[in-house]
Amino acid sequence: MSHYKNNLDEIANGIILTQEVNTNGYQPVVVTNTTVNNPIGMFYGYVTEGIFKDQATLNSAPIQFGQPVGVGAGETALGDVKYKDVNEDGKIDANDKTFIGNPHPDLTFGFTNNFKYKNFDCSIFLQGSYGNDVMNLTKRAGTTNASLYDNQLVDALDYYSDTNTASNNPRPIADTANNNLLISDRFVEDGSYIRIQNVTLGYSLPSDVISKYSITRLRLYGTAQNLLTFTDYSGYDPEIGSFNQNVLLSGIDNGRYPVARTFTIGLNVEF
Repeated sequence: MSHYKNNLDEIANGIILTQEVNTNGYQPVVVTNTTVNNPIGMFYGYVTEGIFKDQATLNSAPIQFGQPVGVGAGETALGDVKYKDVNEDGKIDANDKTFIGNPHPDLTFGFTNNFKYKNFDCSIFLQGSYGNDVMNLTKRAGTTNASLYDNQLVDALDYYSDTNTASNNPRPIADTANNNLLISDRFVEDGSYIRIQNVTLGYSLPSDVISKYSITRLRLYGTAQNLLTFTDYSGYDPEIGSFNQNVLLSGIDNGRYPVARTFTIGLNVEF
């Protein structure tokens, strides 16, 4: 088991360490911020309070990004994301951005079990992490409901409408710049997981059978890698690492290809 802590003590010359990634249409957006007295690469964006489902609540809420209440493009309507007025100045704007997640795990671990019974042997390797967050930009891209030319996840079908007011997914709107897609805690998920990383089962033929062929050991085995993962993360793979090897972009899932599941059979022969 392993645990680490990190903290930024000082920034030379007040350098700004916000980090961007390209999202839909190669549009760069800020996703992390690194500031003094905090861990590096913290997720950075808006805090949400669900979506607007009641007209009275919408009418009395702080104005979001200068947009009036209405149902058209550039207006805030029922089914739009309700952002929190973090600094309590009576309006929602860029000054309400704050830390919304931590990519650093409380604990990483690995555990190996080796078993043997007569001529059979088995090895099981488990590994995982606990307490880290993941920013699921793959989900963001797959649930935009903002353009007809983008593939969408099946979750995009469950959106808010007059006949589906129980949904917590925003309304469709044909505008890729709508405020529902701002980087927020909507896309931050628990990245904890435990994975059966490797399982190997082998059988060694009895020595009295193989010795007549001048063989000292003959073992048949089968191995499965990345066999099964237990996690609440909704993306393809919770083991994210750092985006483009940038440690200030750790835990950013922007379409990372998942680790493959591999099955191998083999034969060990010793003379």
